[in-house]
Amino acid sequence: MEKFKTEKSGKLSLYDCLNYFTVDETLSGDDQWYCSKCKTHVNAQKKMEVYKTPECLIIHLKRFSHSRGSMFGSSKKISDIVDFPVSGLDVTKFIVGKNKQKVLYDLYAVSNHMGSLSGGHYTAYAQNCQSKKWHEFDDTSVSRASESDLVGKAAYVLFYRKRM
Repeated sequence: MEKFKTEKSGKLSLYDCLNYFTVDETLSGDDQWYCSKCKTHVNAQKKMEVYKTPECLIIHLKRFSHSRGSMFGSSKKISDIVDFPVSGLDVTKFIVGKNKQKVLYDLYAVSNHMGSLSGGHYTAYAQNCQSKKWHEFDDTSVSRASESDLVGKAAYVLFYRKRM
């Protein structure tokens, strides 16, 4: 994933994540594919592609890393900041097909996770659809928030609505 970080800033953007999501991947080792014809596990190629865009786009940022290297495996929390646009997320280049029209999304909510693998706390930001003002939701309290509060290392799930 390091090679996908934006060259100028060294930061990770949502576009870097989408680029990584669409890269060809070889399934090998413990991830091999089972071939029902030859009845054995074989290496395989996997590629994720987008053919049609939904009205609401939900992006789950991978915040937990699991490895099978040791006897019991290991897990850790990923706290890198992923810079994401609040308005005008352009996914046009990720759509497969000839007749591509510009597809833009605007953020309307963010789910956050703070803490570790063994415990943590969830909060959320959401935009009022009428006033367009942002609010933070934390258990029983609700307070005003600004767009500058939204992007941070706690962002976990992003909710976007397609611009019409």
